Amino acid sequence: MAASSVTRRRIDFRSWEDLLADVDTLAHRGYDRAGKWSLAQVLDHVGAGLRVALTGSNKRMPWVMRMSARSFALPIMRSYRWLPAGIPAPKWWQPQVPADADDATAVARFRAEVEAFLAHTGPYHPHPAFDRIDRESYEDLMLIHASHHLGFLVPHGEARG
Repeated sequence: MAASSVTRRRIDFRSWEDLLADVDTLAHRGYDRAGKWSLAQVLDHVGAGLRVALTGSNKRMPWVMRMSARSFALPIMRSYRWLPAGIPAPKWWQPQVPADADDATAVARFRAEVEAFLAHTGPYHPHPAFDRIDRESYEDLMLIHASHHLGFLVPHGEARG
């Protein structure tokens, strides 16, 4: 089904278990796209946030943008549990896997990244767009980010627009 005929889902993950259950549903039932990325690409993109939290990154938005994002955008995103669609990710944050990458391999990698992220006991590295944020905010941001992107994938058998 063409992406233009599929309506995006409005989802809001409040737990990692819910997020991973949705990923499994998409991988097992298949999905239609309401956007341009495949499941493997979405998981690579969302997983990048988890990887950066653990290993850091030399890629960062300019300081004034990070401070504005942390002070203004992050509280709004957390309050409304929503990210606006259509804001392009920087080239370095776009999926590094092709659209036809194996979803099962991507799911296994993403699960391992989630486990490592949650098992981490120290502080997370600064986020490229929000700089230093506390653990609760970082985890919440990752769930909201995953909700945003996985909402563009509609499991087969769910109602479509």
